[in-house]
Amino acid sequence: MLAKSLVACLLSIPAAFSLVGALAVVTPDTPAVTVPVLMMVFPVWVAVACCSYLIEDTRVAAGVLLATACACSGFIVTLRTLGWALI
Repeated sequence: MLAKSLVACLLSIPAAFSLVGALAVVTPDTPAVTVPVLMMVFPVWVAVACCSYLIEDTRVAAGVLLATACACSGFIVTLRTLGWALI
């Protein structure tokens, strides 16, 4: 259970930041939109951490969280490289 708690707490942070970052990249750059999107980091982090407990195997949970973080970060980099990012 300690391993699963460490995976949930430590690996859910990059996944949450990447998810919210991907959302922030595709939304317009106005303070009325940017601030609420950035305030979503904590609820998304808690939700991702809680959802990681639903996966029974700790290694699979770690893999899912790492894959989510890498996929969203890759999405952000791709949009910035192509010039399609709105921020």
